Parts: sequence; structure tokens; C-alpha cells
Amino acid sequence: MTGKIKKILRMSPAEIRFRAWEQIRIRYEKQNARRELETVEKPDFNFFVKTCDFELYTGADPTGLWRKEGFARRLCEPLTEERKQAFINNYPERYSLALKRADAFMENRFAFLGVAFTLPDPIPWQKDPLSLNPYPDGFYRDIDIFTNKNAGDIKHVWEVNRLQYLIELTKAAWLSGERKYAEKFESLLTDWIRTNPYKRGVAWASALEVGVRVSALVWALAFYRACPFHRPDVLRAMLKLIYLSGAYLYENLSIYFSPYNHLIGEAAGLFLAGYLFPGFRDADKWANRAWDVLCDQVEKQFHADGGSVEQASFYHHFTLGFYLQTIQVKRLNGQEVPARVMERVRRAIEFSACLTKPDGDMPHLGDIDDARSIYFGDPTHWDFSAWRAIGAAWYGRGAFKYGLKQLPEEAYWLLSNPDQENYARLKAIPPDQNALLLKESGYAFFRNGFGEDAHFCMMDCGPIAHGVFHDDTPSAAHGHADELAIELSAFGESFLVDPGFSNYRGDFDWHCYFRSTAAHNTVEINGQSQAKQGGILQWSRAPRFKQLEFVDHESAKAFCGEHYGYQQQPGAPVHRRYLLFVDNLFWVVADYIYPAKGKGEQTDFKEHFHFNAGLKTAIEEGKQSIVCQGDKATLSIHTLSQTPSPLHFRFTEGADGADGGWISPTYRAVRPAPLVSMAYQAVPPLCVVKVLYPQKKGQTGPEFQKENQQLMFGDYTVIMEEASGDVRVEAGGKHFRICHDGKDGYIHLND
Repeated sequence: MTGKIKKILRMSPAEIRFRAWEQIRIRYEKQNARRELETVEKPDFNFFVKTCDFELYTGADPTGLWRKEGFARRLCEPLTEERKQAFINNYPERYSLALKRADAFMENRFAFLGVAFTLPDPIPWQKDPLSLNPYPDGFYRDIDIFTNKNAGDIKHVWEVNRLQYLIELTKAAWLSGERKYAEKFESLLTDWIRTNPYKRGVAWASALEVGVRVSALVWALAFYRACPFHRPDVLRAMLKLIYLSGAYLYENLSIYFSPYNHLIGEAAGLFLAGYLFPGFRDADKWANRAWDVLCDQVEKQFHADGGSVEQASFYHHFTLGFYLQTIQVKRLNGQEVPARVMERVRRAIEFSACLTKPDGDMPHLGDIDDARSIYFGDPTHWDFSAWRAIGAAWYGRGAFKYGLKQLPEEAYWLLSNPDQENYARLKAIPPDQNALLLKESGYAFFRNGFGEDAHFCMMDCGPIAHGVFHDDTPSAAHGHADELAIELSAFGESFLVDPGFSNYRGDFDWHCYFRSTAAHNTVEINGQSQAKQGGILQWSRAPRFKQLEFVDHESAKAFCGEHYGYQQQPGAPVHRRYLLFVDNLFWVVADYIYPAKGKGEQTDFKEHFHFNAGLKTAIEEGKQSIVCQGDKATLSIHTLSQTPSPLHFRFTEGADGADGGWISPTYRAVRPAPLVSMAYQAVPPLCVVKVLYPQKKGQTGPEFQKENQQLMFGDYTVIMEEASGDVRVEAGGKHFRICHDGKDGYIHLND
């Protein structure tokens, strides 16, 4: 049975009816596309409600529309001279950067999604910006957006057509008073409208792109209208484009096609088009439909613990940003937001705070897209502190504000004046949980504090992503095959990292590698990934998993979990991992691998250690150790093993191929980084234990001595018992014991 048939059999009757009706609608839409385009392009095309004066729109001064009651609602606080000067005075570096980036756009210079390029003038909107090869023209539904046979990576041409940089041009025009930025904006916008007719071409081929573009247009319109030199024809063109985008989105919501960040981005765009402009025809219908989707979906997009069901940290913030923006618009206009929506969004912000490492970065979990749902400039980075700042203002949570030196720019534009006053009065306090298990998302976090020099580690034991099946049914998803992977920072410096993600289109080997088990800090068995990859983004045979134990003790914090991703392998080996954080000082990782069926067979194992870029890494093979030096600290990894064969270490950094030692923190931003793989052969059951000991630069640490299956350092001894593989950690009168007996592993403290 093919994967496509399996997917059809899994569809609900409602989904089958929806998809069947959609095909009928699309066929009719295509037949009438030319007539529809001719209608909307007529100068007298009236897209206003009867109570709204169309003559104001066509007249010499369309700004009169905003003075008419019932035409528009507030997007943000008024962009007054006082607000402008406050930004220039309080954010001098952001102001300088805004003008610098606007100057680049003046010359058609762009840099995003791992590429930089300069486009000719006028911009070839429907060509790949790197090769300038054209994309197919014609009816938007006829364009295949999933093929690798297109002109290039479709993400690049879409990013140009999202028009988010128009916000930066109009913002620069308003802040600086320089007309040149407004003129460039006018030129780009009018040319885009002329060369991208409604529902034709690659710019209309994805509803998410249209949704993101609406957000860009409403903010660009706000800054442009605040300028003293706006043109009436440009205001009219913007309003019409926002209206047409809303009409398109209402017809094309990805209810079943892509019911995660795509659907939320589309619904947010539809909401902004309808809610902000009640004077548009069908605006109330759009706003109500969009808001219903957003409210209905909030508990489907975020687990009860706040993590995104897509299991991808960048997409977590992409989806969350759409909620933050639409909720703020509601609040700004004096309307209530359901308590359950506010509660789930609060938890999603808490999840963001949990992910934040001491250096301000985050684990690069799952697929990565540079896209920002809240955009005011310079999008390619992992700073989502504005999301926490908004949460601090809304919920009065001092822990959300902790570590933020200033209200981030995105929050400055988005939050109301009372919200900003609440934020200013709020006292920042450190979070109170150094150990936390998020069961639904599947992440355990351990810290020794929340300062810039703190230790941080996390371990993954959860779903690959919502919607991925345990059998051969293929599904697209943004999660990775990263069960039991760990991430670790010592003294505020990131050492073991998730390498991130490479690309969606082209370089398929790199696409697959960064999503595979080998690209994560976990154990690979017989050279296979924990889940089965198909085409681009496709997964099947998602591994089942079990969270066995979580311990939060004064002397040790610990988590134990296992997964069953290798049930197709001989003996069905199960990987169980224990992570101990001892005395807030060092870590013990014990990997116990046992056969679920019958006796174990000779098996190849390979454990991967992906280090952050710029770290100096060396292997001391005779000692079965890895030593990694950073700017602030050193991390040494010492191994005790039950394996009858010797451990074979392999170091690589920036070598040929995707597995040659690379990380990609943002889209297509690959850079060399140390990778150490530790390979061995054994017949399960077996246990391999690592002690990960950090040492601050300039300080003398303990000497490590190894005898048989004992590792001694300072006041500590780690002992692995030969027969059972059980592990003891001893320190003075304290004893921690990791036991493998029975179906579930467990951890004894002071045993």
C-alpha cells in the first residue's frame, strides 16, 4: 500500500469532504480567473461596505477615510513626534541600524536565508534572486512549489516577495524625515503590484506568503501614513492590495493542508486585513473567521506545557509571534481575549524562557526558517527576547523580564503605552525552577542558576512532531530524529549544541543529514536514523518513547527516558539514557542499550558529540576522553565502557559532505564546527557512561584517574558495575545509583 493511499485512509470524513469541495472550487476559480482579474483591476472596483464613502478612496485625499468612523481600527499607538524622538533617544544603535539597512534596500541589496545578493532595477519579482532564472507564471494553483526543478530555492524568491523590508523603508522615512526612503518604498510597492497580478505567479502560490505579506503591508502603511510626504495613489494601492490579500486568504486557509504555522500565519494575516479595516467589504466575515481559527487552534498548536507541537524552536516563535500580534491588536482596541487563549499563550512564552540559554541563544531544535512573524528589521538571529518582554507586560511576570537590559524594539512598537508603563514598573526576578520536566513537549532542563555564567543542560524525550505516524504513512513535519539528544552549556558558554538545519530546496543530502539522528548528540545504531526519512520534510516510522523518571534533589537532578526507534533492527535494541546533574557541578550521562526481543546481536553503535563553532576540541584516545576549550571554560568528557571492543574516536571539522563537521544556526548558514563520533561494537545489553566535567578558564580542576570501571576525580568516584552495568556516583556520604533492573530504569539517591 502506497504512502498516499495510507494518508487518504487516515483522513476523517470532514477532511475528505473539505478536500473534495476545495478541488471543485479551485476548478471553478481557474475557469473564472481572467474575469476576476479584469474586475479587480478596474479603477472603479468598489471593495468598501455601503456605509463607507468610496469617493473618499478615489478622491484627492484618501486619508479622509481614517477620519471616518468605522473605517479602520488601531494597529499601534499613534506614531507621534514624541514617540519618534523617544525611539531615537532610547535606541540609538537600532536607529543607526535602521538607516543602514534602509540604505542597502535603496540599492536593492538583500541578505537573508543564508544568501546575499543585489537585484537589478526594476526588481525581477518572479525570478530566483541568485540565478535570475524565472519561475513559472500563470494561475497560482498551477505552480508546483514542491519540486526541486524550479529556478532555485523557492524560499529565496518568496522572501523577496514577502515585502517585509517595506516596513524598514517606511520606518526609516518616518524616523529620519528623509523622503528618499519613502520614494524607494513607493517605487517598489507600485512595481510589485504591476508585475504580480492578483492570483498569478509565484508570489501568490502559497497562502502563508500572502499572510506574512499582509502583516508587512499594514505596518508599512502605518509608518508611511505617519510621514508628511505620502502619495494618495500609493495609499489607494496599499488599501486595495490589503483587501485583495484578505479575499485570497479567506478562500485559501490551510485547514488540512498545513495546519500548523502555515494556518496560523494565514489566519493572522486574514485577521489583520479584516479587523483593522472594518470598512472593507466582507471584513467582519474575515475577522470573525480568522479569530475563530486562532482561538480554536491555540491548544492544538501548543502543548499543555507551552511547547510547539511542531517540535521546532524557531517555528515555536514564528507561530507564537502571530498570536502575540493579533492578541495585542484586540487588546489595543479594547476587546477581550478568551482566558484559555491567554493562558496557553502565557505557557508558550514560559516555554521560550525555558529554552533560553545563559548566553541568550536557544537550542536550535528542528527545522529553521529565518522568518519573523513580528518584524521591524534585521530578522536573521535567535533573539526572541521581545516575546518574553511582551509576556512580562501582559502577565506581570518578573521572571519573563529577567536578563533583559532594555525593552526590545519589537515590543516598543507593538505594546501600548499602558503596557510599556507596566513593563517599566515590573521588577525583574530570576525564575525559581532550576530543574523542570515538560512532559508533553518532551524536554528536561537542568541549571545551576540563570546568570550569564550559569550551567545549562537539556535532554529530549518526546514526539518528533505532531502528525507523524509510527507506521510507514508519510507526513511532513519540522521535527528531527533527535530522541535522547542533549544540549549543554558550562559557565555560560555553549558546548554541546544541536547543529540546526540547512535547507528545504536543493542540497537534498544536507537537508536529510541535519534532520537525522547522526546530526544530534545521541546514539545512532547500525548507521540508521531513529525515524524513516522520505522526501523533503517527510517522516514515517516515528519512534515511540517513554519518560521513565525525573528527580529534583538538592544534591542531584536527574532524568531517564528511552525510545524504541530501532525495533526493526535485529534484537530490537532499546536506547535508554540517564542524565544526572551532580551538585550543580558536573554531569553524568549513562547509555544503557538492551534488546527488546530475544537475545541481543552484534551491533554497531556510534555516539555523536556536536560542539559549537569556534571551540578547540581534542581527543585523548588512550584515556577515552574528549577535551573541548572555549573562551570562558573547558569541558572534558571521560568515558567508562562495558564494550568488549575498543572505542574508536573520529574528529572532523569543516570537511567535505554534510557529516564533515558543520552547524547551521539559521537557514543555509552552515559553518565549520567540531564533531566527534565515538564508535564501538557490542552485543546488547551494555552500558556506556560519560562524565562531563566543566572547568572555568584559569582555574585548576581535579585530576581524573581511571581504574577498571572506576573514574575518580576530586571528591567524586563514578563506578560502573561489570555484571549489571549499574552505575554509582559517590561523594563523601552521598551516593547516587542508576539501576537498570526491571522494565523501567530508576535512580536512587543516598542509597
